[in-house]
This record gives sequence, structure tokens and C-alpha cells, in this order.
Amino acid sequence: MSYLPQVNRIMNVNDIKGFHIELTNMCTLKCPGCARTQFIEQWPQHWRNHNLTAEDLFNFLDVDLNGLLITLCGNYGDPIYHPEFLNIVGEFKKRGSKLDIVTNGSYKTESWWYELTHLLNEHDSVTFAVDGTSENFIQYRINGDWESIKTGMKIIANSNCNSTWKYIVFAFNQNDIEKTKNLSDNIGIQNFKVDYSDRYDEKTLYLKPTSSDLVGQRFQAQQNFKNNIQNKVNANCLANKSEHFITADGYYTPCCYTADHRFYYKNEFGKNKKEYAIKDSTMTEILNRPKVLQFYNELKLQPVCQFNCPGSN
Repeated sequence: MSYLPQVNRIMNVNDIKGFHIELTNMCTLKCPGCARTQFIEQWPQHWRNHNLTAEDLFNFLDVDLNGLLITLCGNYGDPIYHPEFLNIVGEFKKRGSKLDIVTNGSYKTESWWYELTHLLNEHDSVTFAVDGTSENFIQYRINGDWESIKTGMKIIANSNCNSTWKYIVFAFNQNDIEKTKNLSDNIGIQNFKVDYSDRYDEKTLYLKPTSSDLVGQRFQAQQNFKNNIQNKVNANCLANKSEHFITADGYYTPCCYTADHRFYYKNEFGKNKKEYAIKDSTMTEILNRPKVLQFYNELKLQPVCQFNCPGSN
């Protein structure tokens, strides 16, 4: 039985459960493992700051957004630094969307956080990415500001929306998990999520925890990829149907991994990026393109999927 008809059904716009949107590529931090930091260090002459325009974004999203999960995060930026962030959040809420906001939370004022909570409800969530205690988290979240983060955490924790503290385990904080969880509980954060990174290369190996149990499962699969060993692909985009990604400079890709600069210009969406400009198309129109269907049909062969979405072999 041909796989293509199945892809056609999966790619039906009515099956979409959500979107991952990078509102901006601006950030106040310089995290060593972040694609933004690495890109700027390697190609500073090519870096440009970008912010999505609300007009382009909502014209592109020609689908019923009611009940859909909208993740505001990104590869290169922190969403809260978009100059029209609160207005865009308000528009999504008017359309009935559920929001998942992922941020470090630095440098916003008390009044700004209160204004955000007035827009959110019990269906929404805010995740604070803070890796370590208040004293040592800046060893990774370089330039992070604990006092403003704490202000945001307290206000979000006392609002109607859901709150999470996401803690990536590194060598410098691997013994501080319980201490930080206690701090999270004292502030009132609902969930404490321990995350295991796989972003270790020659520049970030010093951050790798001493125990392999504290390293992300994808790390070994990525070593396989680098050694030309084929991985079994677990296609999160097909399983979750909420991975559709929009970049800060206004282009569509199937997921955030396909927009990572390490793979972007090696796949259909980067090589022909102008064809996927959201200002010139709609979500429905893009999903019906033969090249898009072909990409999904050949997921297990795509290098970006081999590297970023390996399943259990």
C-alpha cells in the first residue's frame, strides 16, 4: 500500500492540532548551546534581528484556531521580546487558542507580567527555562537576571494559568536538582520539569553531566548519525500534528528542527525558502504542495529527521 495517500490525510489542514511559532529571534541571553549564539559567533556578518508581523501571521493561519495549541518558543529567540508580544497573545486568545509560552523570563517588569496574566486563562501555560539555582543558572543562561525572573515566576504562579520551571541538567548543576525544586515549590510554580540535553559538541562538552543517565537519549543517536549509522525515525510531526513551525523572519517549515541553520539550507524549505514566505501564501495552500507532501513521504530519509527525531532502534 502506498504511503502517500496516508500522508495526504495526515496533512489535511483540518487535522492540525497546533503550531510552533517563533515570534522573534531576539534574546537577551548568550546560552552556549543555543543555535542563536553559535550562529552569531560563526557568521556575525549574516545575523539580522527579525520580528514576525501580526498581519502576516494571522493572514497565513487560515484555519480555525479555536482550541489549537500555539507554542510560542523558537530556535533563536525568546518570544517575550517581540515588541508586540502582548497584542499577539491577545489576538490568539480572542480566537480561542491555548498558549504554551516558553521563556527565560529575564528583564520584564512587574506590570508587564500582570498584563500578560490578564490575557491568559487555565488553558494556557508559561514555562520558565532556568537551569540551576538562582546563584549558578547563569553559567548556561548567560546574562540571565534572577530578580526579574523571580518576579515573573511569582506573578504567573499566582495567576489562573499553568506554570512550569524547566531545568536542563548540566555538569555544574547536576547536584542541585532537589535544592532548585524546593525553590520552585516555595515560589509556587506548579510543575518542575527536569530535562536532559543532547546538545554537546566540541564547544559545549564541558557542560555534559558526568553520568550518562543525565544526558538526553538522542545524544547517542546523533553520534550514530555523525558516523553514518542510520537511525529509526520517530516522526513527531506526524504523531503530534502540532509541530508546524513559522520562523521569526516569516517562513514556514514542518518543524523547528528543519529551520535549524545546520540543516535548513540542505532541505526543501531552506533551499527554496522564498516559496514558503507566509506573507505570500496560506497554511492550506502550502500543505497541498507536491514538494511538501514528498518531504513528509520521505521523512525517514531526511538528514534533519535522522539527527533530531531518532526513535528506539
